Amino acid sequence: MGQPVRVGILGCGNVGGPLVELLQRRGDEIAARTGLQLEIAAVAVRSASKERSVALRDDLLTTDAAAVVGDPSIDVIVELIGGVEPARSLITKALESGKPVVTGNKELLANFGAELFETAHVAGVDLLFEAAVAGGIPLIRPLRESLAGERINRVMGIVNGTTNYILTRMTEEGVSYGDALAEAQSLGYAERDPTADVEGFDAGAKAAIIASIAFGARVVAGDVYHEGISGITEADIAYAKRLGYVVKLLAIIESADNSIGVRRRRCACIRRWCP
Repeated sequence: MGQPVRVGILGCGNVGGPLVELLQRRGDEIAARTGLQLEIAAVAVRSASKERSVALRDDLLTTDAAAVVGDPSIDVIVELIGGVEPARSLITKALESGKPVVTGNKELLANFGAELFETAHVAGVDLLFEAAVAGGIPLIRPLRESLAGERINRVMGIVNGTTNYILTRMTEEGVSYGDALAEAQSLGYAERDPTADVEGFDAGAKAAIIASIAFGARVVAGDVYHEGISGITEADIAYAKRLGYVVKLLAIIESADNSIGVRRRRCACIRRWCP
């Protein structure tokens, strides 16, 4: 095994924290399976004094994300800040300096993905984002590579775990929307401000990315029609159940007659899936 791959991580919140823990806990296992020894070189955070769920040495924490990106000893940048800025500028700087970037930032990719991919292409480095959309399946690499020669007519599925948790709790346990959301927040499934999830913006950004890859067209988040779940009541759940359905938030991407339809909406689905 050669020199360790030094990783600079931007963000240590609900996503960055578990990544740090994973690299610390399973680093040797990852090295044995991949031949790469991943070493955390620095973690950029907003506040170094904030209490965190993951233990980190003080010398690894910094509030200067730009310094992490510009550090010549760091081999790869993992961006988990979220939002557009400063993530966009930091990723651009990393790519232009020849560093590959891994990001889970669906909002940024859904709006400025084309720009960032062009920057990566010119620099001759990778911009990888499997974790941004349905990372647990996975979906992005098969769409980009394995199915590149296939004609895709429709992609549909549940792409937001927070809303899926809330709706499942409401359906299976009769929990109210407010209580289910509070549970999701206490478990770390939902952010303190859950708007992006419960109003469908997160699912819409993911749908835009999927549409861009599946159909080779530039689709941005603002193009996507959306409905959220904040208005769903116990009565809605009960009514759907009487008809043999359950309510889910779906991302629906389809192509017909040389046009593309992209939407995220709440839908009454037969049991676990729509026909």
